[in-house]
Amino acid sequence: MLGSGCCLERTWRPVGLLLLAGGVAILSANPCAAAERELEQAPPPSSAEEIKTPLQRLLFREAYKEPLFPWFRKQLQKLPPFFADTQLEARFRTYYLRKDRTFDPNGSDFPPRLSEAWAIGGSIYYRSGWLKDVFAIEAEGFTSQPLVAPDDRGGTLLLAPVQEGYSVLGLANAKLRYKGIVLTGYRQYLDLPYINRNDSRMTPQTFEALTLSKPEGRLRFSTGYIWRIKFRVADEFVDMGEAVGVPKDRGVAYASVLWQPSEESHVGLSVGVLPDILAGGYAEAAHAFSLRDGASLRLDGQFTYQRAEEILPGGASDTWNLGLRGSTSWRGVVGRLGFSITGDDRRILSPYGSNPSYVDLMQRTFNQAGEKAVLLSLSYDFSHLGVNGLSAIVNFVQGWDGRVPVLGVRRDAREVDVTVDYRLPKELGLYEGLWLRLRGSWLRDDAFDRDGTDFRAILRYDFPVL
Repeated sequence: MLGSGCCLERTWRPVGLLLLAGGVAILSANPCAAAERELEQAPPPSSAEEIKTPLQRLLFREAYKEPLFPWFRKQLQKLPPFFADTQLEARFRTYYLRKDRTFDPNGSDFPPRLSEAWAIGGSIYYRSGWLKDVFAIEAEGFTSQPLVAPDDRGGTLLLAPVQEGYSVLGLANAKLRYKGIVLTGYRQYLDLPYINRNDSRMTPQTFEALTLSKPEGRLRFSTGYIWRIKFRVADEFVDMGEAVGVPKDRGVAYASVLWQPSEESHVGLSVGVLPDILAGGYAEAAHAFSLRDGASLRLDGQFTYQRAEEILPGGASDTWNLGLRGSTSWRGVVGRLGFSITGDDRRILSPYGSNPSYVDLMQRTFNQAGEKAVLLSLSYDFSHLGVNGLSAIVNFVQGWDGRVPVLGVRRDAREVDVTVDYRLPKELGLYEGLWLRLRGSWLRDDAFDRDGTDFRAILRYDFPVL
């Protein structure tokens, strides 16, 4: 991969990496470890040790950012912590998406359709400090408005139906804390394996819930009850039963636990029940090894079990999914190889968020009934070449033997996703929060002899006012 001689080495190193990335894209296949979930909040990790699994992201805590007006924050330091530690952040986002699909990636056939929109918006986020180290409040208002949105090209999930803008108070909660345990009530983020923010469009999903969590230490947990959800393009919350198309008032009870005795290893379990409708559990384990010359190796495994009741389409059934993945890294290059297999009775359902599967990609999750899938993934952090903030990842998944009961066909499919991220580095000061992302996806479904393409361009600028 490297040439001989200093100048030649610097010249050919990026060329070699790009050629290798292109080769992976052409040869690709299917699973990863929550490939899309991993990319929701940040660019790809620059080493195998930095990979975060779905349960590790369950207790995700955003890093503190230096405010744009430090002199004003200094004035606040004279006040009690409830005011002095206030966070106020403007989160700007503009998003262009164009997708051309001649079939439904999740099963049902329909005529060719082009979806396209360019939206602008974002959110204003506020969080207080802790009053007497016990009480805090949090709020965030979201909006998404059309810039370019032809009426006959809806379906991008950037805007409400018929290409309309929307605004909503997505977060509004109060917190009580005692000895590291936090009780949070009302509108909040959740990042459970199957119930999560699914932040892949203009605005994320949020939930009305009562949760109890311990976000730090070797033993961490989160448990609670969720009664309503706001979907990504919605301006109101709906009952959790209604959200899956069932005319029953139901909420989800859940419990999750993570045991992390060291930075290298962890095991975790999450279970949830929507009474008389859907129930399931998710487990994962991971261990990382440090090798010579800065190289590293990581092994991950995950298992999902679901029980669907008679009231859901397809009737009562049990299904499961097993995923295995190995990751290795060296000097900014991270490679992943994964495998996934799903039970024969039913595909894995994920009505409340993105799927934690290693084979969940931009257009399709490769966990149809009976489906097997393989993932090849390669990413690179260009800061190792002196270009701080630039990174790229290629995910390739090949799936086979997937079954669509409604259509009575078996499906072989493959997808290639390419993502390039550039985040302006800290040394540029004011523009530190600027993040440009370009994404392309190509999907081939052999069962229908059809293709799907997806292109996205996203510009984000999160800047802390206080």
